[in-house]
Amino acid sequence: MADLYLPGAERRQLDDAPMAGDGGSRTIWHITWDRNATADAPADLVPFDTLAGYFAGSGSGAAPHLLWDPFTGRCAQFFAATSRSKSVVNAAGGVETNRKGDVCLQIESLFFPYCRVGGKVYPTLADAPCTGLDRIVPWLRSWGVPDVWPMGPPTWSANRSATVWDTRSGHYGHSQVPENDHTDPGPMPDLFGSVPNTTPADRRRLDEEVR
Repeated sequence: MADLYLPGAERRQLDDAPMAGDGGSRTIWHITWDRNATADAPADLVPFDTLAGYFAGSGSGAAPHLLWDPFTGRCAQFFAATSRSKSVVNAAGGVETNRKGDVCLQIESLFFPYCRVGGKVYPTLADAPCTGLDRIVPWLRSWGVPDVWPMGPPTWSANRSATVWDTRSGHYGHSQVPENDHTDPGPMPDLFGSVPNTTPADRRRLDEEVR
């Protein structure tokens, strides 16, 4: 069985609850978007501990599986991989969202457009260094999430299909999940080309390096 927790992640355990268990493995990518900045008025990135404390406390009703800092690689995990998390809307009588499939791993990237880190401004998550993807992507693969974007790579425009979501495993942006109205995460880095598809032995080696 794959690891319930991303190796090296800080555990800030909330409650666990079952998935729908109706097959398939999905990942939903988000950005925290906790400040509104522009190219003319960038803003400093919010500290990791501020967001981790929020999701572990008053924001637990919207907590993801992982909070990931793409500038340092630091991660906090709030739910086991086999639990639902709570970062997307699930309307009564519609398709399952948070609980869809056997796993639906949700990742909040600590990021907002035109955030400033170390004096440099980053318009999109694709522009960030994305430190730590070499640990996160193999972990997602170990849970059966295939290297595909069923709705295409995210943009800043919403693109949703309940049928695609309900029937296809893979990676989705928040902007691609039915019953939701957010447009994040915007352009993403090349998750698959930048992180070669590793063997189980490779994954064990990566796990040992961070333990």
